[in-house]
Amino acid sequence: MTAANTTSISEYGFFFFMARFSGIVTDIDGTVTHDDRRLSVEALKAAHTISGRIPVVLASGNTLCFTRAISKMMGTRSPLIAENGGLLLPSYDADPIRIEPCMDELNAALALLLEHFDLTVFDSRDRVTDISFAKTVSKEDILPYLTDFQNIHFVDAEFAYHLTDKNICKGDALQRTAKMMSMKAGDFVAVGDSNNDIDLFHASGFSFAVANATDTVKKEADYVLQKSFGDGFAEMIDYLLQNDLIELEDERRDYYV
Repeated sequence: MTAANTTSISEYGFFFFMARFSGIVTDIDGTVTHDDRRLSVEALKAAHTISGRIPVVLASGNTLCFTRAISKMMGTRSPLIAENGGLLLPSYDADPIRIEPCMDELNAALALLLEHFDLTVFDSRDRVTDISFAKTVSKEDILPYLTDFQNIHFVDAEFAYHLTDKNICKGDALQRTAKMMSMKAGDFVAVGDSNNDIDLFHASGFSFAVANATDTVKKEADYVLQKSFGDGFAEMIDYLLQNDLIELEDERRDYYV
């Protein structure tokens, strides 16, 4: 669902009155963390309140090992999405499902960029479906060198740049994950802060942007929260609980598939 985010959340009452959501999907960096990437205590408290009573899917541009560790600390007990949708983890100890990227083209694009820029490329041993590097060069300088790479999508995330296959994104990953869970992507509420969360917003049933989100993300979200970072995530959980907008099970359990 998409809507003008200038509308107050109370004006969505007609929609919320009819809808209850059975899942939550959230970004990690900048959404459940502080600006220095430390996990937010408030976000952890909010996550623990609903842990095991509703699926909470982490959808990150970060590596699988990082995402899996955060999942354990937050107690999400649900499938994971890593590398901007390139890797899906049905259960904590399962083998990941890899969405095959065009790695030859990704590596060729990176090689071209390295000819022109001194980039800090993040360790590729833990990344298998995309390439990530530090934001030490403006995207306006980088993009002209990528015009001939038809299968590559350049992602300007809040904490890093990513080169990904154009057919891989968080939104498609949510649809695949929801199907594995016998759910629909529209059953999920999404929350995020960065440009790589926009397709996640479009796939979900309703979307929240934390207050520190980019202006582009805020325009695409159904509602912009008043608080930033992990405090914004906690604000969202509190609102959903207070207004009985999420379906919580009585007994805590795992939602792995």
